[in-house]
Amino acid sequence: MKTFNFKLKNGNKINMDINELTRWACLIEGIEQVAAKCEQIGMSKDNDDWIKPLAFQKYIDERFHSMKHDLTVEAMMGNI
Repeated sequence: MKTFNFKLKNGNKINMDINELTRWACLIEGIEQVAAKCEQIGMSKDNDDWIKPLAFQKYIDERFHSMKHDLTVEAMMGNI
């Protein structure tokens, strides 16, 4: 299984397999979708409302397989 190596801003290096990278990518995409929706409805950044973690888990579960395919193709093309 392919491993992806990342160098963090603090100089540390971490390695991830495709499944771990996919889960992180899904989480980031889910957060971006929530941020876009909040902006669309005019929700203030000072709002203290919370989004339930289960909503993000459901998004990750639903998006995982297609995101894994997308990342695999990008890796094969040399883009990541």
